[in-house]
Amino acid sequence: MLLAMTSLSMTESKIKIIEKQYARRDILGYRSPYKDPFEYRPITSVEMDEVYSLIAKAPFFDVIPGTDPLSQTQIEFDILVEFAGSAYAPEHWLIAFKDGNPVGYVLPQRYWDVPEEGSIFALGVIPELQGRGYGKIIHSKGLEVLAQLGMASYVGSTETKNPAMIAIFLANDCKLSKIHRIEVDERGLQRII
Repeated sequence: MLLAMTSLSMTESKIKIIEKQYARRDILGYRSPYKDPFEYRPITSVEMDEVYSLIAKAPFFDVIPGTDPLSQTQIEFDILVEFAGSAYAPEHWLIAFKDGNPVGYVLPQRYWDVPEEGSIFALGVIPELQGRGYGKIIHSKGLEVLAQLGMASYVGSTETKNPAMIAIFLANDCKLSKIHRIEVDERGLQRII
């Protein structure tokens, strides 16, 4: 099985091995339980340079030292779009705003090959606002979007070295499932090993 959604940062051998924690949740009819302080706008209503700038502030990938952050962000974003394939629907990829300022993003996505299942390809909150519970609220909004689009189940994953995302899974009643070792090639494509 190939998965996209990872950084292009590779070890010297061009292959990187990571460990990912997977999480699952039934989302049929899901509604966010939070008092949500955000206004959400689809990425299609925001200049892409602004989208890239926001993601570069709160990247979903490992930043490669010495690389231009905006260029790397654009490459990583393009990998997500490619992985979404024919199911890519940018009108559902959202930027969260508070008091008119972007604070985070969530990219909920139906799987092209399993239409009743979805994931959140990426999620981020700008560093100065992290630690306030905003990540779980924005993640919950992503789950709600998936449910509104008719998906019955959610599967998410994060590297085991990301305890903040694992805490978000747990806060939103996701059940932690397996930890898989993943081989990541130089294009950012992933394969469970």
